[in-house]
Amino acid sequence: MGRKELLLALALLFLLGVGATAARLLEARRTGLSLRLQVFIPLAATTLLLSAMFAGIVIDRFTARASLFATRAAEDEARAIAELAGRTPRDSLGPILQAFTRSAIDTDVALLDSQGRVVLESGEAHPDVARVSAEAPVATGGRVRVRKATFGMVQLMSDVAPKVALLALMFAVASAALAMLIGGAVAGPIERLTRAAERVAAGERQAPLPEPRGREVRALTHALESMRRELEERHALENFVADVSHELKNPVAAIRASAEVLTEGAADEPETARRFALRIREGADKLQQLTQDLLSLARLEARGIEPKDEPVDLCAIAREVVDAQAPTAAARHVRVELKASGSSRVRGDPVWLRRALENLVGNAVQHSPDGERVELEISGGAQCVAQVRDHGPGVDPAIRERLFERFATTRHGDGGTGLGLAIVRAVAELHGGRAELRETGPRGSVFSLSLPRA
Repeated sequence: MGRKELLLALALLFLLGVGATAARLLEARRTGLSLRLQVFIPLAATTLLLSAMFAGIVIDRFTARASLFATRAAEDEARAIAELAGRTPRDSLGPILQAFTRSAIDTDVALLDSQGRVVLESGEAHPDVARVSAEAPVATGGRVRVRKATFGMVQLMSDVAPKVALLALMFAVASAALAMLIGGAVAGPIERLTRAAERVAAGERQAPLPEPRGREVRALTHALESMRRELEERHALENFVADVSHELKNPVAAIRASAEVLTEGAADEPETARRFALRIREGADKLQQLTQDLLSLARLEARGIEPKDEPVDLCAIAREVVDAQAPTAAARHVRVELKASGSSRVRGDPVWLRRALENLVGNAVQHSPDGERVELEISGGAQCVAQVRDHGPGVDPAIRERLFERFATTRHGDGGTGLGLAIVRAVAELHGGRAELRETGPRGSVFSLSLPRA
């Protein structure tokens, strides 16, 4: 690509940029000036002005330098001709001057008398071309005047000016691109934060926030993160209050109904009174269990406890859990089997780890049909994993996504509080592990508790 083609391409690119900026400015009249444009326009305008100043200064200096060289050449030529005129008869001087001007087509020479009148003249004047002149005295009287046309300098400038303009335009285009990059670097993080804030406002409270860069953006990100945490805590509190109110409603209603029946005369019949008193006791037991589970879960989630950090043999705890669950499992004609392989030593609090395994095994027993078995397997590896498999109907798809949240249960009428798996999750997180549903289906489900090895 030649110089002219490159100059035209850059000029076209520059004009396209100006057009795009003008279109953005027209749009900004309706939507407001974006931060990108607020950064881009001053930077681009400044660099464009600097480019024009650079081109103007370079051309001006080049012109001044060329004029200086032409003036010095005219002075040298005037002195040389004046010395020649002093040694040559006046009649013979005309042909010499004509010969000189023919060899220098951009120069005219004149011999002036002492009053400044032209005595001899040779060369073309070119009145439309700027000229520089110099004079030198002749020894025999008068002066020699040499005038040099700037035609040669114009020719030179016609060759140099496009190069200067090309450099200036390249600088302007590069500076405009740099201004766009700087504007994007400033506005990009704020735009990403804005989109994240919009998702949070729309209810997506777990929307990831962009990685902050820069002190100001980092402060804004931290403020948005604090707001999101506050919204999440408020949302969790609202759900907690609603769930507790719902869960307390049934046992309280049963206790109240049984108490009203007793006060209306059922106490006179011993068998009826005994039956309603048993309902009151069951409701009170349900309330007590619900309160204990809520307090345990709240302490775990709020890190309101200081768990022990000691070596624990998970297999030993598993055997204790299997023995403790044996009467309940036998009453439902369910077998609980324990399998162990590899190292099962972890660090943690044995009381809370036992509680988590009890909840997993008890949940599996409750959901197993008569005559089936529950398998508790402890395996070692990169992590120590306690895996509980039942052969029940599987997890209801309606609660599968929120299975480890509070009050997620399908057996409200079977003594379940819906807090057991939530406690398992909280215990796992307290020990740096995780609880998950690995598989589920019509032939049963598999739950696991993974913990770091000691």
